[in-house]
Amino acid sequence: MALIADASHAREVIQEAREKGVALINLNPECARGIEACLRAAKSFGERVGAPDIPFFLSICGTYHARPQIKLYTSLGDPWLGFECWMSQVDFYTQPDGPFGKIRVMTHLDHGQPDTDEEILERRLAKLSSVMFDASTLPFDENIKATAAYVERHRKQVVIEGAVDEIFESGTGQTKNQVTTVEQAKRFVAATGCDLIVPNLGTEHRASARELRYYGDQARAIRGAVGKLLVLHGTSSLSPADFTRLKDDGIIKVNIWTAIEKAGAQSCVRKALDELGNTFTEGDLISFVDTGVLGPACLSPRYRDEQCGGRLYPKLDHFAEAVRRDAWVAGAQPLVEACFRDLGYEAFAR
Repeated sequence: MALIADASHAREVIQEAREKGVALINLNPECARGIEACLRAAKSFGERVGAPDIPFFLSICGTYHARPQIKLYTSLGDPWLGFECWMSQVDFYTQPDGPFGKIRVMTHLDHGQPDTDEEILERRLAKLSSVMFDASTLPFDENIKATAAYVERHRKQVVIEGAVDEIFESGTGQTKNQVTTVEQAKRFVAATGCDLIVPNLGTEHRASARELRYYGDQARAIRGAVGKLLVLHGTSSLSPADFTRLKDDGIIKVNIWTAIEKAGAQSCVRKALDELGNTFTEGDLISFVDTGVLGPACLSPRYRDEQCGGRLYPKLDHFAEAVRRDAWVAGAQPLVEACFRDLGYEAFAR
């Protein structure tokens, strides 16, 4: 199956997840290796449980100040080039006749800013399944007004998430961290017509480290009032028990990336450390040891013979980009597969 870029089709998938008791995963890879890790995990998990066509979201942030991923996607720093590069790579990897052709992939613009992301939000929706229209820097009433207007313009084109939040005190620049109330959620859904909502449930997406707490009871209360249409951002602080309960708390879509990025990066660095003697000359390593950067083990005969083929010097097969790519994917893929498991994806098995 090719990308799901049709809003009606995407809504059908979301409804299917509701009925099966699954919380859909939204992953935000910033590079091709991240896309590969996500797709490999989906394929591996799906085939293992008998659900080769499992659905999930691949997303990218726009110019969002906390993580402007479309600017970071290439070394050039051009946001629109970055967006098109990401979109073309997702499209390439998900061709129907390709290795991941059975997976149902939905594309998502995360934290779309009404002003600085207008180019995408208004004019580059063709291959997007959904967008988060993030007007949470506005006072709550203005947020509702702007979001409702956006829904009116683009509901037929994309699934739309709205942010039931006000992250700054209007005009003061002071960060706000107030858990969304049931009444706020009800009012926001009724007034905007959003498909999905992003409430503040106390996770690190809005909170400082000392404030972190996931308010599962509030999620369940909001679900009881508006239905299962909650999206959770900021999951790294959740306990394993909280994470596995998300699908039962009214969360239909879960943003997960920081932990996966960390797993991939740490795996990549460990591989680089293992390959020091295959990346640098013996003289380089001696210099690193003399300055205290490295310990003497990297010069030991055992390391030289067992890890470096008897000689300390750069070897292309050990330091080329493919080595780091494969290490990154190997570190990230198992974590993505565990997320599919913990959010109930076995329910997609026929």
